[in-house]
Amino acid sequence: MATNKRKVLTSIEVRQPSFPADRFEVFRNAVLVELENRKKDHDAKWGIDRLIWLVSTELREKVWAQLQRVYLAQESRDDEKMAKAVSGMCKAYDAMEAWATANNVEQVADVRQIEWRQPDGVIFVVVPDEKAKKVYLQAWPGTVDRIVWTIQEIAIIVNKQAQGQINELKRQWPGSQLVSVGGPSGFDDMENDIDMVTPSRTPKLFDTKAFAKA
Repeated sequence: MATNKRKVLTSIEVRQPSFPADRFEVFRNAVLVELENRKKDHDAKWGIDRLIWLVSTELREKVWAQLQRVYLAQESRDDEKMAKAVSGMCKAYDAMEAWATANNVEQVADVRQIEWRQPDGVIFVVVPDEKAKKVYLQAWPGTVDRIVWTIQEIAIIVNKQAQGQINELKRQWPGSQLVSVGGPSGFDDMENDIDMVTPSRTPKLFDTKAFAKA
């Protein structure tokens, strides 16, 4: 089923260049670190993509236009344009926060929440308990772009999966990581052409009865 993806202030990927590296790529990633740090500070205080949906239409349009300049500056491979675009985007966060303060918008309460943006743009949130969930959701009335779970809810689901074997594996190997094996990165996208029900017609190559008597 097709879904409409919301336009969000997606984080531009920042990584340490692999050396020997292209000169512009080194500069690009160096200045993007500044933007990434500014965004993290903003998200920690105001929530991921919260203010962009609360500010005026005029300001929202300006913020999105500035983010577009950051992408275009990367394509131009121009140091000056890149530096100015990143500086302008940092100022865009300043402008949204100034608007929020002037309009008495409160910062997101610290309930020890953990937020993570999924590939589809939805925010996955984990909070300590139901009380923390209620406090957190007060800042997101009518939200449909985030899924909020408590630790207890996640524990219930994990305990039910694979008859509790996942928890046992985590006890045995505390540093292990659970990953998805579906789609292009695993086996779920491959056609299952092995019939596990109908008896095989393949001729036997070994005498299993003779092996049992040995």
